[in-house]
Amino acid sequence: MGALGAQRVADDLAGRGHHIIELERYAMANKIWTTKVKRLRMADLLCVSCGRRFEAKAKSKLEVKLSDSKQAGRGWSDGMRPDDVFAFLPVTVDSNNMPLGIGRPLYLATASMNRITPKQGQLKSAADGSERDVYWPITVAKRAGIVTRIQSGKVTVQPPGAKASTLGRPGDQPLVQVGDHVENGTVLSSTVTPATNLNCSGATWNLHEAIASNDEVEAFAAVKAAGVLKAEHLVDPVRAIAHDDERDMRLRIEALGSLARLSDPHAVDRLADLDDGDVDAAMQMERVLLLSELVGSQAATESLLQIAKGVDYSDEVRAAAVWGLGAAWHDHFGYCWSFAFDASEKVRRHAQASLGAPTQNDLPDLVAALKEVDRAPLAAALLARSRSVAELAAALSDDQSHAWAIQSLGQIDPAFVRQKVSQLCAEDQAALDALWRRNLRDTHNEPTNLTELQFLAGQSLRAPESVRP
Repeated sequence: MGALGAQRVADDLAGRGHHIIELERYAMANKIWTTKVKRLRMADLLCVSCGRRFEAKAKSKLEVKLSDSKQAGRGWSDGMRPDDVFAFLPVTVDSNNMPLGIGRPLYLATASMNRITPKQGQLKSAADGSERDVYWPITVAKRAGIVTRIQSGKVTVQPPGAKASTLGRPGDQPLVQVGDHVENGTVLSSTVTPATNLNCSGATWNLHEAIASNDEVEAFAAVKAAGVLKAEHLVDPVRAIAHDDERDMRLRIEALGSLARLSDPHAVDRLADLDDGDVDAAMQMERVLLLSELVGSQAATESLLQIAKGVDYSDEVRAAAVWGLGAAWHDHFGYCWSFAFDASEKVRRHAQASLGAPTQNDLPDLVAALKEVDRAPLAAALLARSRSVAELAAALSDDQSHAWAIQSLGQIDPAFVRQKVSQLCAEDQAALDALWRRNLRDTHNEPTNLTELQFLAGQSLRAPESVRP
């Protein structure tokens, strides 16, 4: 839901002239890693033109609710400036809590929220950071109907054929007008006045000044933006941060990533040196994730390949490198195929789940793998997915690959197979007909059990370095 919310907000803001990127890494992705990178508290999204930040909060029950703590840097508004904006979005879910649709964002500026004292939830335990939820009440329509009256912050809705209901609190800011048709879940009023000045103000952000800021979040945002914008005039201040041992390691790593985007010849090598610094596992992960974002960089691809091969690294770090080579954006089928049978289950599963479509050059290796007991099931599944009928039909003539070639052809649409292959021997045709009849009844009949990979395969990454026009 969080990833969907961030994407929805990013798309909406792009229509308002903003050039949006992720500020919080993978805010628009739902990839889950065991190693948690404790990052600076910052918003999900950033406009690299005006510098404004946006935090998306998508929930199945729409609330204006945030987490707050007295710990330094962990307050509800930390990392947000007065003009920065929170976006609260309703998500419709099915009986399995899977998102079906997402509603319109309710935008609230940090300054407006600060003017209203929030209500406080129960204090959580010290293990949970001694945080508590703070919330600003809103009023949501409980049934569809027509707004017939607005008075003193209260809204009256007349459902068709039912008794009218009046909802809200005195002094609330109405968000609808008399005569409006509202659906169940529509926000009728809010204790906080919604933000209205949401259009981008243009290239008003002074990146040079922001990079020099003592505010770590401001510096982090500016460093990231400098790389995305290919701001070559900022190479020196970005390099100064990357080389400053006194700065936060997360910031220094991000600076290395920006230098790599700015074509610094040494940046990728430094970024790929996972033993640099205090060899913190989280920072190793951060380096690998950043290397994965450097699409088009052959040096970054080679670095990920070497990390994935590095058996001295943790399984999580190696799996992240494999994911970057496959499911992220370097997307080289051959790399992930080479790790699909790794001794580490985590590496193996990530490689299998992130295999893209094989190219024509990859097909001979897959056909050859039909003869290998351990590789044949996955090879057959991939050949079926790519509908490589001609290659599979040729493999039928080899006794060692025959059985798996039949299984693979049996997963492909019969009409497509008949179109590509004019005639098969009677025995092979009978076997295929039997598989096709079974597959009509059993949609989960695959040549290998790939269902355990569905969780991984359902996780995604969205290239964060692209600037929206």
